[in-house]
Amino acid sequence: MRPWRLLAAVLIASSCSVKEDRGFCPAWCVVYSDGYVAEGCRGELTCNLASSGQGNFEYGRKDFSSFKRRGDLVLEVPRYEQVFVDVFCGVDEMELNGSVLAIPLGFCCDSIYSGHGSVFIAGEEGETGLPLNKDFASLVLRVEGEDEEESPFTFRILGNVDGYELPGGAPHRGEFDFCPSEEAVRVFRARVPRQNDGSLMLEIYDKTDASLVTRQKLGEIIMKKGYDWAVPDLPDIDLYVNLSESSFIVEIGEWEISETVNVIL
Repeated sequence: MRPWRLLAAVLIASSCSVKEDRGFCPAWCVVYSDGYVAEGCRGELTCNLASSGQGNFEYGRKDFSSFKRRGDLVLEVPRYEQVFVDVFCGVDEMELNGSVLAIPLGFCCDSIYSGHGSVFIAGEEGETGLPLNKDFASLVLRVEGEDEEESPFTFRILGNVDGYELPGGAPHRGEFDFCPSEEAVRVFRARVPRQNDGSLMLEIYDKTDASLVTRQKLGEIIMKKGYDWAVPDLPDIDLYVNLSESSFIVEIGEWEISETVNVIL
């Protein structure tokens, strides 16, 4: 008997007598990596389970190494129900709130890598192998032209996705509003969650008087260039705001595409 099977048997025996009707006892689900983990994934796992009869029930933080070693991550689940398993790596500021892994208003998305699956267990044990895909896009905004002083602009990113639905991890509709700070000279960075449409907006403000310089339909611009929010691992997006040419350029990481947009600055 493999070690995890022995562990499961011992745990079940401690909660249900062999004389009882075992159909009402919980089952055990082994959750493990199917072998694919997107580059950059790090941190603890956040596990969430949901079933048709009991809804969502959180299992909290788990060590990532237990996910990589098949048999180390064993969760108690209802028997004779379809159980949905959601695993997230990289949760920091985001919060599990009922049926949503939510981004607090005013924050950007965490560096989320996720895997989703389901299992139906009629016996004492079952298993599901999941990938961990890159479920966010990094936006890097660089202000170019004229001199090397700090940026004369500030930025605001607005959207209609505020996290991930549970179970399944689909984009959850809600308000996203984040103003990135200048992390290096003329460089700003933000992370946005997977989107379900082209509604992302980029606002550029004059730093001196906080007046709105331009408002651009960023989501539509990148989607017209072929960006696909449905791919398993989301590419990053580079934005270049050029002071001298009164334009900004959108470049998609790992894709050989770009878009130049003329604006009044």
